[in-house]
Amino acid sequence: MSDVILLSGGIESSTLLHMRHGQDELHPVFIDYGQRAGQEEFRAAQQQCARLGLQLKKLDMAQTGHDFREGQNTKLHVPLPHRNLIALSLGLSYATQISAGWLMLALNLEDTLAYPSASTAFIAKFQDMANVLGSVEIATPLAALSKAQIIRQGMALGMDYTQTYSCLLGYPLHCGQCPQCLHRREAFRQAGEQEPADFYRA
Repeated sequence: MSDVILLSGGIESSTLLHMRHGQDELHPVFIDYGQRAGQEEFRAAQQQCARLGLQLKKLDMAQTGHDFREGQNTKLHVPLPHRNLIALSLGLSYATQISAGWLMLALNLEDTLAYPSASTAFIAKFQDMANVLGSVEIATPLAALSKAQIIRQGMALGMDYTQTYSCLLGYPLHCGQCPQCLHRREAFRQAGEQEPADFYRA
């Protein structure tokens, strides 16, 4: 059996990649949709794959993200509304092309409660659509776990979380103040783990 894993270079998807490594044939996929942090996210995703000896597939939708920003007074960190809809659709198409049995998205518990396109209802409906199109199964193996719980699992696997990327702003060094950085810092605190003192700019 082979799995397509949507890999962002962040905590959840990187942990899922390490959890699944050695169980099935893995096909990690990174989607560039014009997000401000895309370059750093891709670098982190490449590092995770290199550590496990995996080849990372990049799907380039950057121009679409840039087109969505046209006419906005302030550039959004995440340009595509309902980005999981786009990511899962591309992932499903790619999984079908390579005859993979599973498409995996690394949502955490907080995600499922905060975003409509990460909700259990949405994932169930997307599975219904995937069933009409073929036999690819959609899986969210981390959806019952908090970010802190996921970090604990990753630490037990020996993961180096300094090689993951979470910041919305796209600086080489995490800003430490954007919503994603704040969530990351709180999750490490809850997990009882200490990040390096110089990991954040502020």
